[in-house]
Amino acid sequence: MKVRIKETPREQELDGVRLDSLRPGSTRDVSLSIGAWLIAEGYAEPEMRRGPREEHDFSGVKETRASAPDEHRPRRRSTDR
Repeated sequence: MKVRIKETPREQELDGVRLDSLRPGSTRDVSLSIGAWLIAEGYAEPEMRRGPREEHDFSGVKETRASAPDEHRPRRRSTDR
């Protein structure tokens, strides 16, 4: 889960993860449980912006092949001999 830190947590550690390095304004990738806790406590907010690695366009139409490799061969049924 990606979160944007609003303020440094008062707690130094949670579930073995050090929190004192979280700086306001930074964006961090954290586990769902830690992200939910940071948001619930008001230390962070969900980060919804796309990063440079996530700029893939999955909404377009996938380019298809012009022809199938076996297009010119007639299909045979199991009853054809």
